[in-house]
Amino acid sequence: MRFKIELGEMEKHVIEYEFNQWFGKLTIKVDQKLVQQSTRLFSEPVRQDFTITVGVNEKHTVRIEKQRKRLYGQLNRVFINNRLTQLYQGI
Repeated sequence: MRFKIELGEMEKHVIEYEFNQWFGKLTIKVDQKLVQQSTRLFSEPVRQDFTITVGVNEKHTVRIEKQRKRLYGQLNRVFINNRLTQLYQGI
């Protein structure tokens, strides 16, 4: 699963999220700079939370909740400043 989030009024930022369930590789980038990377080979947790603070003068708190489905697939919820803004579901 892969998605991009654009946020900010005065300071523009792009958050890129990519997770490959087959290989267990997760990467999160802010403005093309790597901020989170992990690899899991076998047992993936049912739920993981990732919190990122973005911006200098115009700060935003971004929380991505990754929830594994029973067999295959995932559900990703994106919260910006504690408000649910996006919901991504799929493989």
